[in-house]
Amino acid sequence: MRFFRGEEVPFDDVALDLSPFTVFQRAVTESLRDVPRGETVSYGELAALAGYPGAQRAVGSFCARNRFMLIVPCHRVVAADGIGAYGSSGVMTKRRLLALEGVSL
Repeated sequence: MRFFRGEEVPFDDVALDLSPFTVFQRAVTESLRDVPRGETVSYGELAALAGYPGAQRAVGSFCARNRFMLIVPCHRVVAADGIGAYGSSGVMTKRRLLALEGVSL
């Protein structure tokens, strides 16, 4: 609940079972967990950080199906020209999560 009050809550020590993930999905997960609270990266930047430059669409597909919403913070991934989508949760949820971290888009 502290996260939803706008407090910094580190999730980096939360263990995740990534055994069903592909090598690509693991790399994206690990890179995304390194994006600091209050910062954003584009889908293309995240793809490059994960070691897969040019795979921004695959990163977008990964984020759209993210099962670990706050622990793997896909809300910090934005389109090169704006906020971008946020899977079935919608853009308003993405805006709210970013606002809790002090980001306004």
